[in-house]
Amino acid sequence: MKISFRTQIATGVLLTVTGVLVGISTYVDTHRVLAVEGVIPVEMNQSLTTVEEDMVARAEAQEVATVIDRIDNVSLASYYEIQEARSLYDHASNDARMYIDEQQLVEAEQTYAELEQERELLFAEAQESGDLNGMLDYAPCNVQYSEDDYLNTLVQELIQKAATDDMSRSQQLRACYCYMVEHYDYAYNYNYSYGNAPKSVAWATALLRDGYGACNNWSSAFMYVARALGYDCDLCYGSTASSRGGSVEHYWTVISMGEGEYIFDPQVERDMTRRSGVVGYKRFGITGSVADAKYYFLKIVN
Repeated sequence: MKISFRTQIATGVLLTVTGVLVGISTYVDTHRVLAVEGVIPVEMNQSLTTVEEDMVARAEAQEVATVIDRIDNVSLASYYEIQEARSLYDHASNDARMYIDEQQLVEAEQTYAELEQERELLFAEAQESGDLNGMLDYAPCNVQYSEDDYLNTLVQELIQKAATDDMSRSQQLRACYCYMVEHYDYAYNYNYSYGNAPKSVAWATALLRDGYGACNNWSSAFMYVARALGYDCDLCYGSTASSRGGSVEHYWTVISMGEGEYIFDPQVERDMTRRSGVVGYKRFGITGSVADAKYYFLKIVN
């Protein structure tokens, strides 16, 4: 009996312990399944996030690479393309840079630096010899646009009509000057409003839009054309010598190159051409005593 009793106790304890172990095992197995089921979506989500980030990086890299690839034959006209490409690369994410070949951009920058050094030498030589076309070709190029999109569109339309991509800078400026002389008329044009824009924007827009205007319109328009071609240019006000004697109120355009200032006046050129029938470029880039004898400066106009 004692043995039997002890055996029953032992058996009961064993059954109890076995039940506990089975319960623990069942609990662990159940929660192990839940844990595994919970891990799979997390890993999948992390994988999808990684793929998505990589796709974004590749798309960003492609945009930058497209701009870099446009820098084919490097010239002095490549300045803004190179600057744009460098800015995009420097601001790209680290992930995107992994897919971009920077070497092509670096080589373009090195080539441009050599051309810029050569440009400075050629400009100095042209300035010393008084070669106007040479100065116009090798003057620093700093393209500027107005804050008015419509005027900028009109300016680009004129440049595209008058000039071609294979022309040098001086040829493009001369072609635009000639186009204005041959295609626009002189007449007072009050078909504009100033708004918040500078007067020169309203004046230039009126001429390029309507095809006619007075000296303020002509000179404003040529100023924005010259700026779009990269020249340092201003609109000047004062008076000019009159063909009838004395002087009359007038506006004209001045391009600054080096230490010199050069007057461009397509409106007066137009009057001369109408009388002679030939564009003589007599008001194209005059300076020094010739300019001083014909133009009396008062102020720069915005």
